[in-house]
Amino acid sequence: MTTITIIVLLALFGGFIGFIIMLQMKEQARLEKLRKVSLLNNQTRQVRRYLDDFPPQYQPKDLRLWLFSYLVSIFDELLSLQPDEQLKRRRANVAKEMKEFRDSKKKRKARAVNDELQVMELKRLFDSFDNFLTTAKDQKKIDADSSFKYKSLLSFFRYKVSSDHKGYLARQAFLMSKFDDAIELYKQAIKELEPIKDVPEADEARKKFQGYADEIEADLKLQQQEGALIEEDEGEEDMNDEWSKFMDNSDFEKKKTF
Repeated sequence: MTTITIIVLLALFGGFIGFIIMLQMKEQARLEKLRKVSLLNNQTRQVRRYLDDFPPQYQPKDLRLWLFSYLVSIFDELLSLQPDEQLKRRRANVAKEMKEFRDSKKKRKARAVNDELQVMELKRLFDSFDNFLTTAKDQKKIDADSSFKYKSLLSFFRYKVSSDHKGYLARQAFLMSKFDDAIELYKQAIKELEPIKDVPEADEARKKFQGYADEIEADLKLQQQEGALIEEDEGEEDMNDEWSKFMDNSDFEKKKTF
């Protein structure tokens, strides 16, 4: 075998090896792209869940706007990886929704926290969002100050959601005229906020629930006083009736004797 033949064979072998390596790199890049697309799609579902499942009272306007902008940025990344008309429409819809919300002056209506299962689910959602914020901060998708602000709110909401549930039950008890139960439930709502009583928002909520309890207690006391007065008046009327009957009977006896 001549030297030229050996060189040619080595070149062919090297080319074959290079071709195999190139195919492997392309396949690795394809798999990495698919992995990233899958991750981004999961993130779109995750952010959408935060937008839809957080009751309005636990989602300040600036937080909701940040979630919208984050969702738009995810769609931008997806479009850079795989341009698609459906993705473009979804991005456009989210951008439109964000603009309408930003421009709206209408206050979003609070959603009642009406059972323990909902409380547990919301607390899990708060924990999930806390981890999400940590990841977003690490990826430089949210600044440190905003991350700290929202994490502080989450700490407050973890207690507030239990308090709001007790407040909802108190309101229902009041509407069913179970006033003693309503007072007790409002006191429980206040107790739920005790660990964070120094937080201004918690202090405001505690004062609100205490005001409701005081108002019901005052009304109950007034009703009891009115009831006592009515009983006293009825007692006096009964005595007057008895006295009148006695006098009538006495006159009758006198007439008979006469």
